[in-house]
Amino acid sequence: MGMRWQVAVESSQDAAAAVRAGAVALELQQGAPERVRAICTQVRHQADGLLVSVSLPAPRSPAALQASLQPLREAGVDRVAVPLGEAATAASLLRLLAGASWRGGEAGGPVLMPVLSLPGGVVSPDAVGRLEALVSLALRESVQALVIDLDAGASDPGAIWRARPVPARVPRLIRTLQRAGIEVGVRVTTGRQDLARLLDWGADFATLACWERDARGERVLDVDRLLERLRDPRTPQQRVPLAG
Repeated sequence: MGMRWQVAVESSQDAAAAVRAGAVALELQQGAPERVRAICTQVRHQADGLLVSVSLPAPRSPAALQASLQPLREAGVDRVAVPLGEAATAASLLRLLAGASWRGGEAGGPVLMPVLSLPGGVVSPDAVGRLEALVSLALRESVQALVIDLDAGASDPGAIWRARPVPARVPRLIRTLQRAGIEVGVRVTTGRQDLARLLDWGADFATLACWERDARGERVLDVDRLLERLRDPRTPQQRVPLAG
């Protein structure tokens, strides 16, 4: 099965356009619970079997995380991506998310996906080494799914493609996780010249952010670019089984 695109959207208009373009998975940035609920309801009236993920900011505490999750469960979100945040607390939060995985599947709640990132968005062998340590912990804790974010906090998004030999270590991490039955997503700024390399990494899904600025300077979906990516024959948009 090919890698699927998970289209990043910020509004009801973006979500509707993405579904019309053929997207089978959406990633929403966290917003007001009523907005998330409205988008979930809207897109599921447009298409059956659509996978909806919500990306949270790094939680301040376990209690803050729990408070954020409740309205998302009520909205019917399928997956929640949770950044692990500062290095000092990343391991403990990853263990917490793995222990809370009962909220997915038969419990009827969203699957919680830890987001593992390069510290400060810095691309270096040491930074990738710290990422590899978190991957090892994710393997021991048997998480269901996770996201590797190679742009979080980066002053130069997409720098991973210009680093040597760091990128060779990323696909090895992806394959190691997949062999353990863990679904792996990737967030990374990808130009047309980098697309083939991203596909070669073999992740299960990648976040596709196709933004442009409207007349008011606000970000909106670049539908033409989205269609170009979704129609690439190397990236079939297979639907995936939803939890529950």
